Amino acid sequence: MNRRALLGSLAGAALIRPALAEAAWPNRPVRFVIPFPPGGGTDIAGRLIGQRFSEVYGQPFVIDNRGGAGGMIGARAVGQAAPDGYTLLFNGTASIVRDGFDPRDVIQHIARVAVSHNILVVNESVPVSTVPEFIDYVRARPGQLNHGTAGPLTSQHLAAVMFDLMAGTKLENVHYRGTGPSVVGILTNEVQVMFASISAVLPMIQEGKVKALATSSARRSQLLPALPTVGEFIPGYAAELTYSVSAPHGTPDPILRRIEEGAKAVVEDGPATQGLLARGFEPTYEIGDSLAQSIDADMRRWVDVLQRAGVRLDGG
Repeated sequence: MNRRALLGSLAGAALIRPALAEAAWPNRPVRFVIPFPPGGGTDIAGRLIGQRFSEVYGQPFVIDNRGGAGGMIGARAVGQAAPDGYTLLFNGTASIVRDGFDPRDVIQHIARVAVSHNILVVNESVPVSTVPEFIDYVRARPGQLNHGTAGPLTSQHLAAVMFDLMAGTKLENVHYRGTGPSVVGILTNEVQVMFASISAVLPMIQEGKVKALATSSARRSQLLPALPTVGEFIPGYAAELTYSVSAPHGTPDPILRRIEEGAKAVVEDGPATQGLLARGFEPTYEIGDSLAQSIDADMRRWVDVLQRAGVRLDGG
């Protein structure tokens, strides 16, 4: 290799792997827990982020899907792991305390790295094409349309609870063990409605297998800009899904700082950003007190919604 080629190679490597990757951590593979089965939005985003982390740090980030209990099984597993930086959690930010279990008691959120949209989709057999038509259709059939979720008190369930509360409708929630199985449910008409992560249902929308009515977020999706928000028809409605990297309490501060720096490198990297955007995830970066305050405010908001809707914090 000549000198110019060598310098070019080194410069390219510097863009992918910042100086922090040369530090003591990590010096072996990192277990990257995704608390849902393969195929859903959390899994898709987690694999993208995990791959970029592997490139940034020069060590494999090994995906470990630990689904069940709406993400709580995976969160508990990470909380019980050694706080050495070699077991991390990638999850949609927990929004509630469930069954007396507050994930914040066992894990600490380090960095928020992506925001996604849940899309209100219906099975092709449902004769509606707009949110107002859907509201009228469901109001005329209270409890007759099944809504698929990734589990009790997951973002999909919360989005539907808020929708029922604000639209005056009644959907019947059917809880699956992750988004992947719930997508199968809407394709087979076991459920007729879903607030599904855009990454999980985009191919079905494009192929005409499900109909997209709106996004649940406060703003329109960059990937589907023509799709309205639910809030355009129900003022004040917004149910956004964010993704964070977390670690067990007690993880040394130097490792936490390196993870923060690595997360920043990932979301600012061109190829990683384009890969996330192409699948419906919008890169973002939030750490420290700002992230903690955002999560606390989000949890208070959803507890209020659930209490007003009469939904128990055990998912009932």
